[in-house]
Amino acid sequence: MNRSLRSMARGTILSLSIVTGIVACTVKEDRSVCPCVLEVNFQDKEQIKGPVLLVGWIQERVFEDLIDVARCQGFYTRKVPKSTISFGAVEGVSACVCSGHSVIIPQGKECDSLYAYVDTIDCTGETAMTTVTLHKQFATVNIRFTDATVTAQDYSFVAESNSGGMDMLTCRPVEGAFRFEPAINDEGALRFRLPRQIDEALSLTVRHIPSGASTRFDLGNYIRSIGYDWEAADLQDIYIVLDLARGKVNVGVADWEEMEDYELTTVEL
Repeated sequence: MNRSLRSMARGTILSLSIVTGIVACTVKEDRSVCPCVLEVNFQDKEQIKGPVLLVGWIQERVFEDLIDVARCQGFYTRKVPKSTISFGAVEGVSACVCSGHSVIIPQGKECDSLYAYVDTIDCTGETAMTTVTLHKQFATVNIRFTDATVTAQDYSFVAESNSGGMDMLTCRPVEGAFRFEPAINDEGALRFRLPRQIDEALSLTVRHIPSGASTRFDLGNYIRSIGYDWEAADLQDIYIVLDLARGKVNVGVADWEEMEDYELTTVEL
């Protein structure tokens, strides 16, 4: 009796195993329609202070996520369509406006302190990964005057260029009107941030308020003359000394981590 029960039990288990095996083999899933899991890692995550905007495009926007890197501990995943995706990560968007896959600088504003990373990611498999390394996308222009009489009460300034933003998928400059009116700070200097430049059209117009007289300085050409690289991975800051009385301009650059150590090159007006 017991032997018979044991035989029946073995037969039942064998039957269930066979049935289970058949079910597993006959159910076929089309994996091509399943999404890809994209893993985004952040290098030097401790240095990322603000939220990071992540964008992905396949002819049109696939996703746009604003994430807190510290909260996600430098690791972020999301599902994306299986395709090749143009990817961008941008930190520092504040006054700027996102339009499509561009960051646009509004008229009257300077460039935000933008740090960015771009990649083209093969997401045709089950999983994909990219490691974000943010690079400095702005140059801070520091302008000093040899004449101590150049004060905020007597002078006004307008900086203009043809570069009005940044493409989040390429980090290239976006053509558009840039116009910002910097003011002399407590150190008697001007300081403002620029995006990458398309051409040498950058200028500074100095207006003497009491007389109404204006002088336009072709900063773009002065900066080009010292071999400044607007396509560098991390943009250097720019230092300019204007000698209005003698008609001379000194231009120099500095590594963004060593802002005070720089050498100036004289450029004739």
